[in-house]
Amino acid sequence: MKLTKTTKIDATADDVWALFAHRFEDADQWMAAVPRSYGGENGERFEGATSAGRIIEMQPDGTGMKASERFVAYDEAAKSCTVRVDLIDAPRLFPIDHNSLGFSVVDDPDGGSTATGVFGATLKPWGYVMWPMLRLGMFTAWNQLCEEFQHYVETGTPHPRKVAAVEKARSASAR
Repeated sequence: MKLTKTTKIDATADDVWALFAHRFEDADQWMAAVPRSYGGENGERFEGATSAGRIIEMQPDGTGMKASERFVAYDEAAKSCTVRVDLIDAPRLFPIDHNSLGFSVVDDPDGGSTATGVFGATLKPWGYVMWPMLRLGMFTAWNQLCEEFQHYVETGTPHPRKVAAVEKARSASAR
């Protein structure tokens, strides 16, 4: 399964690439669904890349499923890369084996830039039974992630969904 999204961003390709590739470890700054991310030497460090990969924790307390994300292709000059996402501590019956993300960005002649992301999921055999629900959930999550990224690049501030997620986690930990 692949989902492709092209987004016009009111920022230069250099600025977009700087956030996506050079600040790869900082996903927790802009992704609403990610309470914590940090660098990991879980892949090859390509020329021009500032990290080899990252770990994403999906629960505020660090328990449960995590994602180990690493570059499998990286071209600094072309501002393009491919990221493989392997799941750590996923439940045995989780329907996804791994995900991939192709990302590229180019300057637009009329100002700003255009970023293209190609999200792919490799399903386990039983995942195909759940395909309609998985596709809908992934489509929604992918669109939200792209919106949150665009907002952060353009404003330098987290999307309101991220702000709400941080506040919800903060109030839950205060109990």
